[in-house]
Amino acid sequence: MKKTGLYRILAAVFAAILLFGCGEDRTYEYLEMTKENQWTYSKMKEVYLWADSIKTPARTDFFAATTKFFTSLKYKNDFVSFFTDTVSASTYGMTCAVMRDPIGERPGKTYALVLNVEPDSPASLAGIRRGTWITAVGGRALTTSNTSLLQSGAATQIVTEYVGFSEEKNSYYWAGADTLQLAESTVSATIDIPVDRIFDLYDRYVGYMFVGGFAGENFKKHAAEVLDGFASANVSDIIIDLRYCSGGSMENAAWLASSLVPADKIGTPFCTLKGNGDETKAVYDYEDTGISLGDKSVYFIIGNDTKGVSELLVTSLNESRAMNDVITLGKKSAGANVMVEEFASPYGFSINPATAYIYTSGGMTLSAAGISPDYSVNELATLPNVHELGMEQEFLLYNSLYLIVNGTLSYE
Repeated sequence: MKKTGLYRILAAVFAAILLFGCGEDRTYEYLEMTKENQWTYSKMKEVYLWADSIKTPARTDFFAATTKFFTSLKYKNDFVSFFTDTVSASTYGMTCAVMRDPIGERPGKTYALVLNVEPDSPASLAGIRRGTWITAVGGRALTTSNTSLLQSGAATQIVTEYVGFSEEKNSYYWAGADTLQLAESTVSATIDIPVDRIFDLYDRYVGYMFVGGFAGENFKKHAAEVLDGFASANVSDIIIDLRYCSGGSMENAAWLASSLVPADKIGTPFCTLKGNGDETKAVYDYEDTGISLGDKSVYFIIGNDTKGVSELLVTSLNESRAMNDVITLGKKSAGANVMVEEFASPYGFSINPATAYIYTSGGMTLSAAGISPDYSVNELATLPNVHELGMEQEFLLYNSLYLIVNGTLSYE
């Protein structure tokens, strides 16, 4: 007999003993032992976008590990819902791109290039910056199969290497290494707009804002301060950098969009959320924010990590602004076209199921294929060097500014 079959039989016998052992009704004990999965099942039936696809589990199924039980409830084509074993997953606070040696000096060695560091995160406090090259974590050489060590965990050491340039050979080389102490991963405290600037480009002013996420409680306050600054400077163009923005509050995204549409769009839908059975769950309208920048050209920097409400922001503004003054640069976005919400359990974990389809301001479903940029630009084209976000020399920002002034890309 296969082990799985034996386990099922034993679980069934155990459940029967619990429920009816010694002639007593022991339902309370059964419910107490399976309470985590009972909560998960009840919540999924209540909020899940594909709740109709959930089959009633057998009593023995409720004894499974909670992660496995949650996965068993998911629709077969659901690739977005996920489980976390803490209410808010901890992180070291950095986004990395993993690759073989970009210089070619050590072809078999794996490197992680840090692309973004959250302010005040363990990574930031350790001295890690955008452009840092990581080669080892916790005494283990980095490989393509252990990059999860860079996401979260206990306090550890990391080894970083830095690049030099030989004028004589006209080439880059690995010049040395440092060891940094990385503190234990923590719950991310989202700083929604960590970088904003205004560029003076001869006869025009251009505003730039990097949006790290839409989840912050103070997002509207921070965004209002930045946009008021743009309005006071009379910028002609606005660059919104969403390349690492993976989502957040729909309300915050709608608020930002409301400040960027023509006045005649106020009061019309920014988006509509529809749940199982096509019922309307919520409608978010463009509102009067007191900030009117609808006459400015808007440029979005996007990438593979741009997803969900970030994609919605780009698409709905494209539809609401006649499509001719919303320009996208970068790489194709993720194509996350459903709403995923976090529900914290009373037991120290959370489930994050898909809860609604997202419809744009024009009434179309948000594309699962992602957004293909108007101008395809790879921010890693300048390897092994990358500049800090918000610096004029940073490759994507530089090309955005060049496009605004010259109507074409530089690629330099």
